[in-house]
Amino acid sequence: MLEDGLTTIVLPTLSTMIIFLFTLNFFRYLIGKPYIHIRDVTKEHNWKPITRAKKAYYCNICESLLLNTDGLMCDSCGICADPACVKTADKQLKCKVISLNTEKPMRHHWIKGNLPLTAVCDICDEECDSEPGLIDWWCCWCQRCVHEACKPILSKRCDFGQFKLMIIPPSSLEVVNQCSTVRRRLQLRSIIPPDWPRWKPLIVVANKKSGNKDGAEILSVFRKLLNPAQIVDLSERDPVAALEWCRLLGKVACTVLVAGGDGTIAWLLNAIHKLQLKPVPSVAIIPLGTGNDLSRVLGWGKEHDPDKDPADILQEIQIAQKVKLDRWTVVIKPTSGLGLRGSLQTFHMYNYISVGVDAQVTLQFHRTRESRFYFYSSRLFNKLLYLCFGTQQVVERECKDLDKNVELYLDDKKVDLPSIEGIVILNIPSWAAGVNLWNIGLEGHEEYGKQSIDDGKLEVVALYSSFHMAQLQVGLSQPYRIGQASTIKVKLLKSYAMQIDGEPWYQHPCEFNITYCNKASLLVNMVN
Repeated sequence: MLEDGLTTIVLPTLSTMIIFLFTLNFFRYLIGKPYIHIRDVTKEHNWKPITRAKKAYYCNICESLLLNTDGLMCDSCGICADPACVKTADKQLKCKVISLNTEKPMRHHWIKGNLPLTAVCDICDEECDSEPGLIDWWCCWCQRCVHEACKPILSKRCDFGQFKLMIIPPSSLEVVNQCSTVRRRLQLRSIIPPDWPRWKPLIVVANKKSGNKDGAEILSVFRKLLNPAQIVDLSERDPVAALEWCRLLGKVACTVLVAGGDGTIAWLLNAIHKLQLKPVPSVAIIPLGTGNDLSRVLGWGKEHDPDKDPADILQEIQIAQKVKLDRWTVVIKPTSGLGLRGSLQTFHMYNYISVGVDAQVTLQFHRTRESRFYFYSSRLFNKLLYLCFGTQQVVERECKDLDKNVELYLDDKKVDLPSIEGIVILNIPSWAAGVNLWNIGLEGHEEYGKQSIDDGKLEVVALYSSFHMAQLQVGLSQPYRIGQASTIKVKLLKSYAMQIDGEPWYQHPCEFNITYCNKASLLVNMVN
């Protein structure tokens, strides 16, 4: 009986379910997803623990003083609650409205108490929130603060404040339908630009799991300053989905603020290139990685300061200037020992490519960081770990005699190499977390041109050893300059570690060609 039930009921049921799911997903794939899925924050608040508090917070329901150990704050509208009042707050206090189907002027969304530090009344210019308790008001859209007595004097119309031209107002988002209440997501069909001159909305993308959870904090603070729908978490959406915002904006140019390391930035720039967006969005950076070479070159800093006011970042983006960065195509043609070629691989490069000892150290560091035994993460610990692997290569010399196992061609001319362990091909004047490799000791070498990020040329440098790398990083040595070129071909006759923009792997014998592709659009921070 058991076997009969298995063959006549269970197996047909399972097979039917599998066929149904396969067919459903197949049709979803064919039809595609024309809408952007966004979180419906009107259902409930986006609560997060209050951390690094520099002031006292009070519950917006019971008005009791919140302790850092149990206080919660909505990172979209800014209301606070203790755990016992969360459900009541979700029912009684509305969060920021993402979408609003009306042509009427926007009204202030007032939040009582818990004003930002150094809050000043917009009417009388006197300090607000100066006494204990839940007092005074602030608008979570325009960020204006007012005293209780001054509130009736202020216009009821909200103009979205100093960052108006970066905000997508709720009336501009056309929502077509709502998904299940379990997922709390909306489907966005189109964006209707507001009648604002020089409107250039900002899309913020970051991975909440990256940067020792700094990514989550960045997503959180910008939800409070902008429309929460403009904030995209890369742990839930890939860059292509995030850039759908740019497509829906049509002819309106937008800015994308990406928080991450060099790999995340390259990932986003590749997605922009793939989608062929017109106009091309400009990219600003909040550095969260360990190297952050591109961020250093563009003036966004070597690392993120968690205490920096996010409003200062938005002000820097407003006055930042657009620059072009060369994008390079890298085509790798694997070869077997019999001389047979495998399938081609195509990448894009923005910072630099390296083969040999530099990539070997990066690969060992990357494998350790991705290991399940890697429990502790901090910038200082990562630097010490990187130094450890560099010291290890001084002893082991896994990339010894690289010059005998590689052929290098600059603009189709073969180059004779000295005894080296690494080759670095540079597009920007920053390598290995801030070393201006090409320009070290360049004075007196008139045969070499200056380095530029948009001249259609690459600079090629050789590394003698891991010890030579360490000397370059502390300024005790000079690089071995091989030359500059517009096209580069490298033949690897033996397997070596290789990396592109900080993403390493172990490469078997191959031939790879680097050619100019086009230019990416980025922003230079004019403040730093």
